[in-house]
Amino acid sequence: MGNYNSGGHNRTHGRVEEYCRIDSFRLLQYADWFERLSDYGEYHYPVMGGKIYYNLMEDTARISHNGREYPLGLSKVPNVDGLSYRLYFLCPKCQKRVRHLYKKDGLYQCRKCARLNYGIQQRSGLSLIRRKMYWLVVKKLQYVDWEVDHPDLPIQDLWHIPKPRYMRWAKYDVLMEEYRRLQKEYETMYNASLMKAFGRINKLLGYD
Repeated sequence: MGNYNSGGHNRTHGRVEEYCRIDSFRLLQYADWFERLSDYGEYHYPVMGGKIYYNLMEDTARISHNGREYPLGLSKVPNVDGLSYRLYFLCPKCQKRVRHLYKKDGLYQCRKCARLNYGIQQRSGLSLIRRKMYWLVVKKLQYVDWEVDHPDLPIQDLWHIPKPRYMRWAKYDVLMEEYRRLQKEYETMYNASLMKAFGRINKLLGYD
């Protein structure tokens, strides 16, 4: 399996790319397109193998697929304008607020309950950069609630990290510059790994 740096601890998990998923943001867009954000009626949103029946005014929903039906919790998070909001699912297994649910073992569930990783997480160099970013975000910038504010968003994709209340702006700017540097390093390594993967696939297919 290898040591922690090898990524072997992640290979015991499945990969999100291999499973069907639903996106709460898309459900909200779907409702907006059909002007159902302020309607008390129950409507349906098509998903793989079934439908989500939802009522956004009452914050209720249920999933029906493959002959099985079970409730689905919804959570609204107000935006800064105080008028609009973001919509999240409550995982049917752990009840945590997440944006994405994955269909596994006949049930839609969050990535952690489904024991899924991003395929790229199984690469050691990228794992090391993510750990550096986690230390920077949680320990130095004291942003311990980043997973609550950005459910199901990888730490390397954070677009905003608030300044700690008593931290000087000069120090905050230095730490943010380091975080952005790590983001660029991660992106470069990620793209390089994709190119290698495509190269192997082309070689196997005889395109080289």
